Amino acid sequence: MEKQNKVLNIKIDTKTALPTYEQIKQALKFAILSGRLEEGDQLTSLRELALKLKVNPNTIIKVYYQLEVEGYIYSRPGAGYFVKLDHQKIPKDKCTLFKDMTKEYVFKAHQLGYEIDEIHKQISEAFPEIVTKKTNKDK
Repeated sequence: MEKQNKVLNIKIDTKTALPTYEQIKQALKFAILSGRLEEGDQLTSLRELALKLKVNPNTIIKVYYQLEVEGYIYSRPGAGYFVKLDHQKIPKDKCTLFKDMTKEYVFKAHQLGYEIDEIHKQISEAFPEIVTKKTNKDK
């Protein structure tokens, strides 16, 4: 039995070099890998998502097609698109996505003039609860 489609807040950054379809694809992949979208969840229809994001429906078709080829979703004619989880590849894909997000973050921070030690310091100061949690685990 399919689960209802969940509301996702996908934001498109028009100032980034990353194409719109890639931003949408990454947002959906993140939602799947993070568990916000679960096995069997129905995705928003092509037209509805295109209207919501104010993009051409062909953009959403491209995103859904690529996610289907990569094994994250499957389609059922007349019913829509649904989340499909391959539990064997999830850990590797999570790691890859994390590395990609980290590279983007570090690159932007470096453009602002921060070196890696300064970036680490800023993260430690911004998220002390995470640093404290790690320190407590090490003891």
